[in-house]
Amino acid sequence: MRETTPVVSLGMPVFNGQRYLATAIESVLAQSFRDFELLICDNASTDATEGICRAFADADPRVRYFRNPENLGAHPNFNRAFELAAGRYFKWASHDDALQPGYLQACVDAMEQNTDAVLCQSDIDYIDEGGNSIGVRISQLPGADSPSPSRRFSALVLLPHDCQAMMGLFRRELLGRSRLLPSFHGADRAMLAEVALFGRFIRVPGALIRIRDHGQRYSQSRKRPKDRAAWHDTRKSGQARLPVWTMYRAYWKAVATAPLPGPEKARARLALFEWWFRNYNAARMGVDLIGSVFPGFVGTAERFKQSLLSPAPGPGQARGAKRR
Repeated sequence: MRETTPVVSLGMPVFNGQRYLATAIESVLAQSFRDFELLICDNASTDATEGICRAFADADPRVRYFRNPENLGAHPNFNRAFELAAGRYFKWASHDDALQPGYLQACVDAMEQNTDAVLCQSDIDYIDEGGNSIGVRISQLPGADSPSPSRRFSALVLLPHDCQAMMGLFRRELLGRSRLLPSFHGADRAMLAEVALFGRFIRVPGALIRIRDHGQRYSQSRKRPKDRAAWHDTRKSGQARLPVWTMYRAYWKAVATAPLPGPEKARARLALFEWWFRNYNAARMGVDLIGSVFPGFVGTAERFKQSLLSPAPGPGQARGAKRR
């Protein structure tokens, strides 16, 4: 057991991740910045995940392994990883991604130099199942690094993005002021918008994180509302929700409870009125309602939008940029 508090805590939630897990852990242990702990939260895996994790924990005291007695669902497991953390900074580390050796050092240095920042992320190299590059994307949203809380909030709720900022390095104390990840589709987007009210999002150049796009990722493998609800929280298995409406309510609640000056709060609320007219959001609200009755409609509508109107943010955009 460690006798000192680490500078960085990394939380790695995992369920049946044997295929890529060792690569992800090795990329953390290979960091040039050494003062960290890696907290692995196993959601009652039934494959070789437990053995892989215990082997790493036995070999390196910075690795701590926690196994849930039953599968809680993804979001409670992500939140548990955060709750176990002790470091000044916190990062969720996906079991199927990989970090370049200089990732933590670059992000910690940037956060130390920018004390008003809540989050730091590098550019992203999207990779396929075999680790081949799909394309590199710049991680910074225009306006997310603004000194104005309402400008940052507007960027997070109005501009299309793939929520991969969630895998950046957070200032733990500020992330802890948020509601973390409630159990609904889009909770990562709501959490990032709320955290943006607390501080700037900053970027270090260079693709220092490799994010793997494959068929078993949540965004690709679960299209029906009930399947998504069960993935987020096993207690909600089989329940149909209205996730877009829930996300929108979470935006309003974040603004209402944030300690903002009156003019900043008013500008943030104006962004939420504008939200209806951006990125097909009004249509998404309608899809949400129809999907509660006809679950297959959600996946059909998403495929239509991505194929004919706009590609999915992240890997889809990276592939398009690489072809050009």
